[in-house]
Amino acid sequence: FGVYHDIDPRVGGTVGWELITLNSGCRALVAAWKDIPMFSSSCNSILYTGMIVLYEDTNVIEVYIEEKNVCATWNGGRAIIGIQNASGNQGVVAPDRNALDPNWSSYQEAWRFTPSGPSITTIQWFEGDTATGPVLGTTDTISVCPTSTTTYTARVTYNLCNGTVLNEIDQTTVTVTVDKIWNGSVNSDWDVPNNWTPTGVPTSDNCVIIPITSNNPVISGTGYNGLAKNVSVLNNATLTISDENAITVTDWVRVEPYATFEIANNASLIQINDTPNSGNIIYRRNALVKRLDYVYWSSPVSNFILNQIPTPFTPGPMFLWHPTIINPNGFEGNWLNASGQIMDTGKGFIMRAPGSFSSTTAQTLNGSFIGIPNNGSISVSVSRGSNQNSTSQYTSSGVEVTNYSDNQNLIGNPYPSAIRANQFLFDNQDVIEGVVKLWMHGVSPSLITSPYYQDFVYNYTPDDYLIYTFLGTSCCPSLGTELYIGGGQGFFVEMKDGPLGSNTVTFNNQLRHSSYDNSFFFKTAKPKQANASLLNQKHRFWLDIINSNLASSRTLIGYVNDATYGKDSFYDAITSTGSHMSIFSLIENQKYSIQGRPAPLDILDEVPIGYNAPTEGTYKIALAAHDALFETQNIYLKDHLMDTYHVLQHTAYEFFTPAGAITNRFSIVYTNQTLGVNQFTNTEIQIISNQQLTIISKNHSIKDVEVFDLLGRQLMTYKDVHQNELTSWEIMKNNTGLMLRVTLDNGKKSIHKVIH
Repeated sequence: FGVYHDIDPRVGGTVGWELITLNSGCRALVAAWKDIPMFSSSCNSILYTGMIVLYEDTNVIEVYIEEKNVCATWNGGRAIIGIQNASGNQGVVAPDRNALDPNWSSYQEAWRFTPSGPSITTIQWFEGDTATGPVLGTTDTISVCPTSTTTYTARVTYNLCNGTVLNEIDQTTVTVTVDKIWNGSVNSDWDVPNNWTPTGVPTSDNCVIIPITSNNPVISGTGYNGLAKNVSVLNNATLTISDENAITVTDWVRVEPYATFEIANNASLIQINDTPNSGNIIYRRNALVKRLDYVYWSSPVSNFILNQIPTPFTPGPMFLWHPTIINPNGFEGNWLNASGQIMDTGKGFIMRAPGSFSSTTAQTLNGSFIGIPNNGSISVSVSRGSNQNSTSQYTSSGVEVTNYSDNQNLIGNPYPSAIRANQFLFDNQDVIEGVVKLWMHGVSPSLITSPYYQDFVYNYTPDDYLIYTFLGTSCCPSLGTELYIGGGQGFFVEMKDGPLGSNTVTFNNQLRHSSYDNSFFFKTAKPKQANASLLNQKHRFWLDIINSNLASSRTLIGYVNDATYGKDSFYDAITSTGSHMSIFSLIENQKYSIQGRPAPLDILDEVPIGYNAPTEGTYKIALAAHDALFETQNIYLKDHLMDTYHVLQHTAYEFFTPAGAITNRFSIVYTNQTLGVNQFTNTEIQIISNQQLTIISKNHSIKDVEVFDLLGRQLMTYKDVHQNELTSWEIMKNNTGLMLRVTLDNGKKSIHKVIH
């Protein structure tokens, strides 16, 4: 081994050469000027640094350049990458790297010079795991067609310059998956073994081929999941997945140009690996709508035009949402016309029902998506506006605008299958809040028979959106603790607050599974009942506010591990008040349609409750549902105005209120600190409003009477009455609402509303 250093007078630096002498007597220059920079005293910079490798066995020469710069004072700036023979009369130069070329510079490039003479290596391929089987070929690459999984052996022979022969041996295995070919000899049922060649229903290890047969295959039943490694539907053949069934494919789906692969409403195509598909499927999605209803869509196939969803109807207006476009109220966030637009993968769009539909009776809108099914990892852009005001603002029509109003993004499930909302929110927690909003306006009110209040019946009128967090949904106790977003469904998410900006959310195949219910597509019937055992993981109750027409709105409160008393991304959903009736809870004066609080329950906890009353009048607050701990734990509604406590499991609480958003009247507590309202029947007290106001108690004498206006201001107090009748001349009659709190000598209290 020798090292030679020299001072090159043209460079003024050190050049290093390393010469290796092998034991065999063959020599190879392994490295030259390896990582040793050459400096020019005039340029004062690195001219070049690199490495040369010479392979003795193959005579291949490789030149690696880490960095090469141009210096006009060094050799006129000229340089060469090449090799020449010992006599210097033959040479080969890399393209554009000749001294006659314009002065050049480079960074991290490499060149290989390969001799044109005979190779010193030969190769042989053998069938089997040793070099003793039949020889299949002597080229670098061979083609094989095994009928079963087979191992092949390659032997490479090196003839060295000293006559030594070296052999290197390695193996590779070609895995052959047995095809399952549909023959349909029995019927159309995918799950019949004799319908396949070779016999047996396909598994996830089988390549499935669907040719033309007299009986086209159908995956049917209820919740049946077909399996395949990959699927090929050949020309003029048909594969159908019937309603509420699925197929799970490990790799790809290939549908030939004249083949048909149809996936019925509520059915699913699930894929495991991120392999590209080819050919068009037909994905059906039905919506039950009236003329003015909108459906939120997202395409499960690529390059699909929005207008083509409904068949055979002409759709109504179509829009997409942009978070930063100024709307007519002067705030950010607006709808843009989307007619004729290709549906970007993972984006949401809305479409109104056809104008030919009835305005009173819901009809089925048959939606169809035709195209290559989306698969694998899909990234979708989201953005937010510039509003970071911590104080709410209001539009001219009285709609509340918060700093989250311009953070809304309409995206959608990009797959022909359901996705798990919890996992999607968890995967994207750094970008969006843990909330999903599904449009449900136009869903007909459903009649509710209260499980708590005997014959108390009212209509549940859904708010515009079903709102979902890890705690559950704002509207639907029957959904349990999981939400699966159906294929073709558009939905809103909320980007985390901050300055004007954008980011991306990601969908992937881990969100999909054959067990996920794909029937929950808004504009359809009621969702299925979830597994009740899941409810025990959370302790929740739903409250309704009900107007005099028996219409209602709902909010959810619950206790769960990992939640806090402050804002929690995964458990809380911010809301704002518009002109519609609503009920909500509060965290630091911010309104929430869903609020999670820490488990276990602190019996002294108090949850502020607010509501929006569109008009002055009588309303009720009722318990809609509860689970887990609240099967036995009393839930009290505390009326701060009337200083009363009411057990919501016993009866709905009736109250009179002015119009507007009220945030300081009610709260939920779990202990009864003072005996409160309705401790005796209202028939025991009679209120008479003539020119004077008269209160009559039939059974017990009256101790005290307090009179309030509807803003909670105390107008009059009568102490120590101790009679069964009290007449007030001090309160003038002007036909306004009053609230009376009556206390009897036996200590019982009652609240009454009167117009006087």
